Amino acid sequence: MFAFGICIGNDEKYRRFARPGLERTVRPGDLVIELRNQASIHSAYNKILNHVRGLPGLEALVLLHEDLRISDRHFRNKVAGAMHDPSVGVAGAIGAVNVTSLAWWEGEIRGALAESRFRVEGNLAEREVETLDGALLCLSPWVVRNHHFDEAYQGFHGYDADLCFSVRATGRRVVVASLDLFHHTKGGYGDMRSYSSNDSIFRKKWIRSPQPSS
Repeated sequence: MFAFGICIGNDEKYRRFARPGLERTVRPGDLVIELRNQASIHSAYNKILNHVRGLPGLEALVLLHEDLRISDRHFRNKVAGAMHDPSVGVAGAIGAVNVTSLAWWEGEIRGALAESRFRVEGNLAEREVETLDGALLCLSPWVVRNHHFDEAYQGFHGYDADLCFSVRATGRRVVVASLDLFHHTKGGYGDMRSYSSNDSIFRKKWIRSPQPSS
């Protein structure tokens, strides 16, 4: 079975974009968790983790944005295929390596994702990344059992990068898969103060400062 979790801030966007894709993807026995009126996506996603942790037969927990449409007819098979590899902890559509901040797109992009403004595409041959874009995060049962989202972060930035770095630090891989999705985003940082604060937390936690040469 699959579990799907959505932190909804705008019901109209959810009805227009994410829900139609879910209705085509969800099968009997799956679980869909919708959370509304959340002050932090970090705490919201932890509520979802706590709800699905221990569910028998869980194949993957799919966390997606309210404005992400799943159009891929083979979505489940592709995600299940990624989760079948026990070394994989998290899978998504697009991410990067050589990441030095929450602005992961400034690194070397791998994977692809179509969105309202343009199609973001990087290296399609290499699948392993340091972090994924949080529009879609597919968590393995092992990650569901053993990880959580760090609530030292506030608001709606940094949850994706922090989780991916944490998963990699415990020996699991983070990968991109070829998925047919469309992200109906207007782009931008949103709350810039929250972004800057969370970026500072992320850098201090995960990005090592260069050592002075002797």
